[in-house]
Amino acid sequence: MIKLEKITLQGFKSFKRPTSIVFPANFVVITGPNGSGKSNLADGVIFVLGKASSKYLRAKKASDLIFHGSKKKPPSDYAKVSLVFSNEKKILPVDGEKITVARRLNKDGVSTYKLNGKITTRQQILDIFMQARINPGGHNIILQGDVAKIIEMNPLERREIIDEISGIKEYDEKKMQALKELEKVAEKVREAEIILEQKEEIIEKLKKERDVALEYQSLQNELEAIKAAIIWKEFSSVQKNMGNIGKHIEEKETEVKTLQRKVEEIDKKMAEKEDELENLMKDVMKASDQIEIMKKISKIESSIDSKESMIKANEREIQRLEELINNMLNMDRKVKPELEPILNMKGVHGFVKDLIIVPNEYKVAVDVAGGNHLNDIVVDNIQTTVTCIKYLKENKIGRARFLPMDKIRPSPKQELPEGTLGWLSELVHHDVKYTSIIEYILGRTACVHDIDKAKKIADKHRIRLVTLDGDLFEPSGAVTGGYYTKSKMSPEIKRYREEREKLEEENRLLKLEIEELEEQLKKLNKEVRVFKSFDIEKKRGEIKHELEKLGSERKKVYEKMLTLQEEVNKLKINRAKHEANFDNLKIQWDSLKKEWDKVKNKEFYEKRGIHWLKERQKEILTRISELGHVNMKAIEEFEILKEEFEEFRERVEKITQEKDSIIKSITEIENKKREVFMTTLNEMSKIFKEIYNELTGGEGSLGLEDPEDLNSGLLISAQPPGKKLRYIDVLSGGERVMAALSFLFTIQRYKPSPFYVLDEIDAALDKVNTRKVIDLIKKQSKDVQFIIISHNTEMVKAADVVYGVSMEDGESKIIGIKMPEK
Repeated sequence: MIKLEKITLQGFKSFKRPTSIVFPANFVVITGPNGSGKSNLADGVIFVLGKASSKYLRAKKASDLIFHGSKKKPPSDYAKVSLVFSNEKKILPVDGEKITVARRLNKDGVSTYKLNGKITTRQQILDIFMQARINPGGHNIILQGDVAKIIEMNPLERREIIDEISGIKEYDEKKMQALKELEKVAEKVREAEIILEQKEEIIEKLKKERDVALEYQSLQNELEAIKAAIIWKEFSSVQKNMGNIGKHIEEKETEVKTLQRKVEEIDKKMAEKEDELENLMKDVMKASDQIEIMKKISKIESSIDSKESMIKANEREIQRLEELINNMLNMDRKVKPELEPILNMKGVHGFVKDLIIVPNEYKVAVDVAGGNHLNDIVVDNIQTTVTCIKYLKENKIGRARFLPMDKIRPSPKQELPEGTLGWLSELVHHDVKYTSIIEYILGRTACVHDIDKAKKIADKHRIRLVTLDGDLFEPSGAVTGGYYTKSKMSPEIKRYREEREKLEEENRLLKLEIEELEEQLKKLNKEVRVFKSFDIEKKRGEIKHELEKLGSERKKVYEKMLTLQEEVNKLKINRAKHEANFDNLKIQWDSLKKEWDKVKNKEFYEKRGIHWLKERQKEILTRISELGHVNMKAIEEFEILKEEFEEFRERVEKITQEKDSIIKSITEIENKKREVFMTTLNEMSKIFKEIYNELTGGEGSLGLEDPEDLNSGLLISAQPPGKKLRYIDVLSGGERVMAALSFLFTIQRYKPSPFYVLDEIDAALDKVNTRKVIDLIKKQSKDVQFIIISHNTEMVKAADVVYGVSMEDGESKIIGIKMPEK
């Protein structure tokens, strides 16, 4: 335990010259009359211990602490106080068994601290003394009026003393810091929750767009799979059909060859009969001048019959070739494969060129006048048009012109000028329901024979005219003309046309020859005389009958052969169609094969028929149209935003956890604070009870106004002997002093200090109570040091060492008083 051994004052308050007091015993009393300056000794101790504010030293300002002089004594330039402590047990962290701490204050208010003669700082001094529970504001120094302050305090102020002693201020500071942190974190949580809510709204909206995009993506994938499945099925079907058609063609051609041989055999027999008939006529008419005439007549008749038969055969062949050519031409009108889904849509009727039948002589005129309009697509209504155009855009196929039947209205026609062949719309054939469309395209164009005729009409009328060979006169005066060539025809069409033209020319020549032969026959019939010979006529009739029979048989065989040839040609046309379709499908299949290979559920589509696939295709196209605008970026954006959202939510959760942790920490601080406070209060209440009993013989206790509320006031209860237990505020004057002193002694015992300075604590006590206080001090002075400032005779008598303080010429002086032996 450290001990205050000596105090030296110079220029401090009323002590002008250096004045020292040693404290050889644990019970030292300093006495003197009022105003002698004895309390300045207590102020000097506090001054050295580091009290910063002068008001606690009973001075208005720092300069008031310096001796201000008197009539005979000049003022001091500074105030200086030093304390010497014993430190044998090294309680203070300073080298040496003796420690000298000094403080010097000049007139400028500047303080200087020294430790063992070396300058140091106030904080270092405070830190050193804290090791021995010594501080300038501690309860080991009780100044004048402190007892009265205890009495006058309200319960809340008294409880603050317990707060200080228990050290819960540390917990309050921690709690305050935690509350500040909680406020900041709570604000972060509120802001984060607002942002989180906004992000949730955004991500929910984006999720809907993502779901639409995924559905669109799925529909597109299924659409590609269905397209590939349809092409695969059609490709396989065409490949199989081509094999079957080839086989049928071979069989039919074999039959045709057989019939050709039979025709040749009949022709041979007919030639033999004709030779027989000619020989008969030669034998009969050798002697007659009619022989030559009859011979000529017979030959002419035979020639006429033969030529007429050839004409009929040629006409049938011409008709067959015409059908072949038309079919081949229709085949050349290929549809772009990517437009096939559109042609299969509900409400789509097809291209204009496929909805009309054009006579051969008007084909060129219609091609020129119709132009690109012949490739327009006819649909039911404007809604179908919109659906088709959306499909073209979404699949990036291209563009097309659509003619909705509910919107197209042709303009009124002019009067048809003389010399024209008619309006083109009336020269072609079509279903009556397409009248408005055909009138829109061809209804205001008149057809004329040639360019000269067109010029004459154009000079008089402002009308659109087209010639049979493709010259076009516009109402504006513009004329387009020249040699018109259609797109390059296939070798087969060219060959069929050449054959047709050859046959037409052959028939023309045959008809001219027949006309000449008929003229010759008329002349010969006039010259011939009747030749009567029954046998010859009979024989001649038989031969003619056989020739007719053979001719009839030849006709049947030939017609059957023509029928078979026509079937062969149709099969070839069909095969050509299949070949063209095959080539088209093969190109499509080659482009779709890789996509088809990627399809996972091929078996599902392979088991479905083409009709089902096309219906499903329509459903998908309809659904895609219903989806409207699709934000495909939403898929990727959603994943990115979702990841950011999850990261942000984790941050919010961490902040929330931090908030909960702070709240938990505050609760723990409160619980620990309560535990420490109540431990201190209960222990002090026990000590108070003991001390109060020692001083008065009565009962006392300490407690809170509300035991559940640490912030409620502290109640000091006392029950002097023979009286009721009452609070300190309602006790008598002496009783209150004893209760207050008991409380102060309780504080000192709970947190003991090496020394105590008590300034006139007995001023309000009577002798009896003074004696009780003295007894308590003497008892405790065995272990600790008491320096008591008092002018109470009983206190002075009881002290081990007594110093007297007197005032001379405004300066305090110390006088040692030797007390009589006890």
